[in-house]
Amino acid sequence: MVEHRPSEPGTGIGAPLRRRETERFIQGAGTYADDVQLPNQAYAAFVRSFHAHARITGIDPDALAAARALPGVLGVFTEENWGDVLGARGPWPLAKGKVYHVGQPIAVAVAETRSEAQDAASAVVVHYEPLPALTDPEAAMQPDAPRLFEDMESNVPREMHLASDGLDDVFAGADHVVKARLQTSRIQASPIEPRAMVASYDAINDEATIWIAAKVVHGVRSQAARTLGLPETKVRVIAPDIGGAFGGKGGYGPEEVMPPVLARHLRRPVKWTEMRTEALATANHGRDLRHDIELALRSDGRILGLRDRIVGDTGADARGQASVTAAFLYMTGPYDIQDYGVDACSVATNKTAHGSVRGIGKADAAFCIERTMDIAARELGIDPAEIRLKNFVPEEKFPYLTPTGATLDSGRYAECLKMALDLAGYAELRKEQAALQNRPALRRGIGISFVIEPTGAARRGSGGGYGACRLKVELSGAISAYPAGGAQGQGHKTTVSQIVADRLGCLPENVQVFMSDTLVTPNGAGAGSSRTSQTVMPAVLVAANKLREKILRIAGHRLGMDPRDLRLEKDVIRGAERQITLREVIQIAYQDVDRLPPGEEPALEVTGYFINENHVYDFDEKGRRNEFSTYPYDATVAVVDVDIETGQTEVVKYVSVHDCGTMINPRIVATQHVGAIAQGIGAALFEEMRYDEEGKLLTGTFMDYLLPTAHEIPLLVLGHMETPTPFTPLGAKGAGETGTISAPCAIGNAIEDAIGVPVRQPPYTPERVLRAIQAGRAIPTGGASRG
Repeated sequence: MVEHRPSEPGTGIGAPLRRRETERFIQGAGTYADDVQLPNQAYAAFVRSFHAHARITGIDPDALAAARALPGVLGVFTEENWGDVLGARGPWPLAKGKVYHVGQPIAVAVAETRSEAQDAASAVVVHYEPLPALTDPEAAMQPDAPRLFEDMESNVPREMHLASDGLDDVFAGADHVVKARLQTSRIQASPIEPRAMVASYDAINDEATIWIAAKVVHGVRSQAARTLGLPETKVRVIAPDIGGAFGGKGGYGPEEVMPPVLARHLRRPVKWTEMRTEALATANHGRDLRHDIELALRSDGRILGLRDRIVGDTGADARGQASVTAAFLYMTGPYDIQDYGVDACSVATNKTAHGSVRGIGKADAAFCIERTMDIAARELGIDPAEIRLKNFVPEEKFPYLTPTGATLDSGRYAECLKMALDLAGYAELRKEQAALQNRPALRRGIGISFVIEPTGAARRGSGGGYGACRLKVELSGAISAYPAGGAQGQGHKTTVSQIVADRLGCLPENVQVFMSDTLVTPNGAGAGSSRTSQTVMPAVLVAANKLREKILRIAGHRLGMDPRDLRLEKDVIRGAERQITLREVIQIAYQDVDRLPPGEEPALEVTGYFINENHVYDFDEKGRRNEFSTYPYDATVAVVDVDIETGQTEVVKYVSVHDCGTMINPRIVATQHVGAIAQGIGAALFEEMRYDEEGKLLTGTFMDYLLPTAHEIPLLVLGHMETPTPFTPLGAKGAGETGTISAPCAIGNAIEDAIGVPVRQPPYTPERVLRAIQAGRAIPTGGASRG
């Protein structure tokens, strides 16, 4: 299906243009939700739970009255005020009757200033009856465990089971069975900008306008309209610049329900901006899945079958979050495995609920299979590169149907890994490793990983399977583009303008891109799941082609020529001997409509749609489906030095070769990938959301929840391949997550290669690595992953 052909060398599809948004951001000229300042604006702050699990027995009336009487306070609102005072529709969005995790909002205060609102919230006293906290998912799933949600039969909101026919016989006949228990640690997206919202209300027209740091403006509009009891045409939602999301900021959380309701009640704008301590306690958490995996192999390393038991700690969530589903579907990774069985469940606990975090579920699946591949290599005495090359899905088998129903679109896996090995100088690294192992305290380790990144999720009832874009040529000749979806720093304005310029023969600077405003942009599912390149960007191409064809039809009619014989070059449409300017075509389209071709509609405005057909929305009778549409991949070689006396790990070399199909803008792909690797290194070495036995958060600030700085990121050696997907006209796949997914696998494999004893859960902190060394025995004198 790949159809694009660049028409303006150096500026169109495939050109490494500098991101147009960069200069504005580095000059501090971005406009984020918290920068929106409206006349007479008030501020909201929330009363939050200090308990992980407790019944709310009441709110102290004297303290509530005192809070309402504080200077500058405009109101403190509780559940009792929801319908009668605030006039809102639907259920009270904050805690009702019980709290299920630390930081859960219970009431809201509004005041003239941010600090006055926070003072009022702090003055409210909530009375609780503490209940036992559930912090261990395997204990919480037992039949005799206290039920977290009283309307549920157990603490397991979702279970999934799948097994290939004859799987037990496959294991019984295997030469070798590898068993491992692995766990990913709980992390948080931690974008530089926390959540934020400003809401205003026009009482005369009964209309609300919302500025929000969110990926899905149309979804926010629908939910806000329902809560306010207004038609969607009366609610406008705008996403200004967004300071990162990484899976978060997906929609309308409990706190974000409140400002529009409060703005209408108070007849003045209301702003809420999340503090960092609130973000760490309440914004999406991710990972934290436990795996008991078994791999059946021949003695030569060929995989025969895979079994896994997944227990996901999805926090205070009664639905069963999608992370477990994604892990369930993609455990076989890039390997040619058809005999597969899995039993998976989401378990509710008294922690912050799971949500989308960069690589949701897919990172857990990759971590499990990639760590297990190295364990298998070690047990069989095979090089970890060799065992992967022996088991990859071969190029001739694509599109490849996995045992879970996923259709892997395209790939050159073996070539990609070999390229990474060559860039790393793998053979020389192994020789150096053997020579360096006699150092007194330091041990050198080499780790490999090869991950796929399922991108472009579409789910029944949630959307995500199509993209849209509206294009308009203005009377001046400038082009306005209105793509569906949004951006949180990816550079979408640049890539949209490149595609339009490529097809219309103009410069990207002539294309103005407007994003994330429900008044002007088409409906869309947002930029989550790295889906924009597979849905929205193809829709931009469709729209640009439609606009190009219309311009050529009008020009051809005026020149008396076949449109197929014309070329669109900047401001002129040229034929072999005749030409017409674009301005003349614009005048015909908008003013001299009697000169239009018969049956041609006036104006130069079109909307393009693209449906990605590589989705299967419903599970079949065996529990299979294809949730994602394209599958980029990454080969990584990581080299570490581990101090066996302190447990400290240093990444001394990091090589990554990435294939995301056609690169619309290679420069943007590279910067996305570097950022993803940095976030992956954070998950590998530093980041972990930790709770005590009472469900109290122990990592509630950046003093405890550690993020990597530039100092901790090694020099990265990057390579790129382009294997287009056959399912979109651009051939592009998602490019935002493979680096994040791969780092914990490769670094974990490298550390275990260095110390020779199991360390199976990130982050690989000095304490965790040292405990593993002390629990093990001999420190190796050579590569631990080789025979």
